[in-house]
Amino acid sequence: MEAVEKVKELLKLPQDLCHMCGKCCLVATFKGGLSYEEILNLINDSSADPDQVQGAKDFLTIFVPYYDLEKVKEISPSFVDRVIEKLNGNDKVSFFYCKFVGSSGKCLIHEDRPHLCRMYPIPHEKTIYHEGCGFEKEGINHWNKIVEIITELENKLDK
Repeated sequence: MEAVEKVKELLKLPQDLCHMCGKCCLVATFKGGLSYEEILNLINDSSADPDQVQGAKDFLTIFVPYYDLEKVKEISPSFVDRVIEKLNGNDKVSFFYCKFVGSSGKCLIHEDRPHLCRMYPIPHEKTIYHEGCGFEKEGINHWNKIVEIITELENKLDK
């Protein structure tokens, strides 16, 4: 159980690492690069994990797809490059913006923001950070520690 508690701890990143730049709200992806169509297919897949389906639904209640990749590239060209590189050149990824970001670039509902936003970012191999994100270094470190814990547990099971 100690390993489970440690992983739970590692999945939470200190919120004071956030630079409050709003880039993650202005240009986002779902699950490291699923297209809008793939998200809709997940939601409609009766054999899909219910938690994954709910996560997809929650995401689409907050985020709206961009339909112009050039507009996304104007906002965050390095993020677009990082995502497409991570997806081995696949540019069929969908990018999204939060419908609760005001004209100032700040969250209009920050004090009452959804759970999904409060959890962000979750350290994972598919998490792609914006250039200069205060969470990136710590998120990658946390993910590597989670992988070490999983590997240790697998090794113990193999013995």
